[in-house]
Amino acid sequence: MNVAHIEEQSFIYGPGCRFVIWTQGCSIRCKGCWNEAMWDFIPKIELSASQLFDKISQYKDSIDGITILGGEPLDQYDEILLLLQLCVKAGLSTMLFTGYEIREITEKGMESVIDVLDILITGRYEEKNRTVNHQWIGSTNQTILFLTDNYKNYKIIDSNYLEIALENDGALTILGFPHAPDSIL
Repeated sequence: MNVAHIEEQSFIYGPGCRFVIWTQGCSIRCKGCWNEAMWDFIPKIELSASQLFDKISQYKDSIDGITILGGEPLDQYDEILLLLQLCVKAGLSTMLFTGYEIREITEKGMESVIDVLDILITGRYEEKNRTVNHQWIGSTNQTILFLTDNYKNYKIIDSNYLEIALENDGALTILGFPHAPDSIL
């Protein structure tokens, strides 16, 4: 699996505390995409699904589940499916962001992923519909699908969610949809 970035504990990419994985590589390449640096398929961090699950397992007692986004996670369908299956078996909730619509997922023969997800965000990013004030979506055409009863009572609270982390080496990481990252500093 080609991974761009991992956040072991985040509170803005799904319900509760989540292990978040950004995949590297995107065949969709939406105009104005927030994560254009993740389009290239050149290997960044290469891990098998089982290696990644071992990392997730280290946090199992302090996270509610995992969230996968990208890039385009479904460009690495086999490994993503295996990772999600391992997480479900371990009792973790699962969430995935994709630029594909449900119809496209089915047409591409990837519908098995739907069976191992609690929450699925679908739809291409559309620059003309950009939003920074909706929970979990980057453009208003995108759809949040609750696929199981695990979050049937979850209430979406629209706002601009950000996380700022100061790393041990002094590096600053800003996650979310900042209006202007430089103005935060």
